[in-house]
Amino acid sequence: MTRPSPVMRRRLCLATLAAAWPAWSLAQPVADAAADLKVVLSDGRQRHFTLAELQALPAETAPARLRDRAPSEVRGVSVTTLLRLTGLDLTQNLGGGQVVSQALIARAADGYRAVFALAEIDPHFGHPPVMVNWSNPDGSTLPARVGPLQLIQTGETRPGRWIRQLVSLEVKAL
Repeated sequence: MTRPSPVMRRRLCLATLAAAWPAWSLAQPVADAAADLKVVLSDGRQRHFTLAELQALPAETAPARLRDRAPSEVRGVSVTTLLRLTGLDLTQNLGGGQVVSQALIARAADGYRAVFALAEIDPHFGHPPVMVNWSNPDGSTLPARVGPLQLIQTGETRPGRWIRQLVSLEVKAL
């Protein structure tokens, strides 16, 4: 018996998933999902932030630029602030050993993930802020395909780690 091609295996897997979860749909509108951000620390502490809670925090801004677009201001709250409110205060000098041995995983509603070294979030290492944002530069609400929340690495001009439809931030010890 011959082995199925990679394309055929992929189709079989998708068919199996569709049969197993008939209610599962990749086209579910994000607007139906609550704007809730889960932040989990490596020691198990966690906190959920609603959109209203995020908007009530003091606004922070940072310049950002995609490679072929004009610079813009990102308005929202930094990941450093969210980690501090959850119990990990990176504004304190925790020591490089503790910070460089951990990673931050940002997850999107569709399963997309981006990984940051925790040192990229720690202000002591001098990196531009990583921001959680919920509005366009003009103040309008993010479109459903992007929001309700997004994560922007303000120091990167390629958006590979800019997470649309952000649902969680998790710190993991390595």
